[in-house]
Amino acid sequence: MKEIKVNMTNKFKLLCEEPIRTKNDILYLLLESILLLTYGEKVNTLQENYLILRIDKMKRLFFVLNNKIFSFYFPFSVIEDPVDRSFKVFDQNTRLMLEAKDLLLLKTIISNVFDEEKQQAIGIQDFESEILILMKELEIDENQDIVWNIIKKLLKFEVGYLRYDYDEKNANGELHPLNHLDINYLSNTTFKIGLDKSLDNNEFVDLLDLNTNCYFIKR
Repeated sequence: MKEIKVNMTNKFKLLCEEPIRTKNDILYLLLESILLLTYGEKVNTLQENYLILRIDKMKRLFFVLNNKIFSFYFPFSVIEDPVDRSFKVFDQNTRLMLEAKDLLLLKTIISNVFDEEKQQAIGIQDFESEILILMKELEIDENQDIVWNIIKKLLKFEVGYLRYDYDEKNANGELHPLNHLDINYLSNTTFKIGLDKSLDNNEFVDLLDLNTNCYFIKR
C-alpha cells in the first residue's frame, strides 16, 4: 500500500471548497492534486486541511477539510524516488511522467477546449487540432498522440465521487440531515444517505477501503 499525505496550501483549500458540479471540475482538481503531491512539502505533522492519496486495492484521492471530506478515483500510477523520497505521477499506458509542463497543458485543454460551450460548438474530430494549437502556443513538445490518449482517459474514467458533510447551514431534519453522505456530484444523479453521528477521516477512508469489512445500513 502507498499512502501520501500533504498539507493543503491556502489556494488549494479554496479550490476544494468550491462546489463540484461537472466532470471538468473533477479533472481540474485532479490535476491540481497531482501538482500538490509532486511538488508540495511532505511533512510529518498534518494541519486541519490535507490531501491523501491511497493506492492499494483502491486508488483514491481523499480531501480532508473542516466539516467536509470527499473522495474520487485516481486514474494514474505513482513511483517513489529512492534518493530524495519524492513521488512522481505517471500514466501507465503511455508511460508519460506527468511533470509541471504536462499538467499545465492538460489544465489548459480542460479549461479552454473541453468547456461545455466548446463541446456543443465543435465536433470531437476538431479537439485534436485545438490541442495541437495549444501545444505549440505553450511550446510543449510531447507526442500529440500521447497527450490525446491521456485526455481520452480523463474524459472516460469513472469518478466514483463520495462526500461526507457536517452541514449546519442547510440542515433540515431527515430531509437534509446534519451528518450525511452525498453520492455522485451531478445534480440529476446525486442523493444523500443520512448518518446518526459524525464521520472522521479515518472512518471515511475505511468506508471505501476494499480490504476492510463493509459498513451496513440498518433498516
